[in-house]
Amino acid sequence: MNNEVEREVRNSKNKFELEGNVANINDVYVNPNGKQTLRFDLAQNNNGNTQFVPIVLKGELVNSYGREIQKGDWISVKGRISTYQKDVERDGKTYKDKAIDILGFEITDRKNNKVYTSDGQVQDLTETKENQEEMER
Repeated sequence: MNNEVEREVRNSKNKFELEGNVANINDVYVNPNGKQTLRFDLAQNNNGNTQFVPIVLKGELVNSYGREIQKGDWISVKGRISTYQKDVERDGKTYKDKAIDILGFEITDRKNNKVYTSDGQVQDLTETKENQEEMER
């Protein structure tokens, strides 16, 4: 995450952090302007009840992480909250659909020990841990 966005997220009262398993991944969507989005649900256990939180990735994060994501991955997502609502047609009926729109945030992929940020940066946590251990010696 670039320094300006990181400061904004850290100092914002409008922030979140979620952990859970990736579920219901859609294909990467490219709009007519060439912008990519990827939507998936984050499954969370809430007192024995599974809830699915809709997540939408945009921009560089789709390029850096969108091709890596797999159903069942345990990830941590943090950032600012922005929601939008639109009409979605399913089975001939129109529904209001909401999603958390994530801009300026990071995803920690624990399976691959990597952190992906919205500006396209990828940090390998294994290398960071090894570097810290070397510095402590």
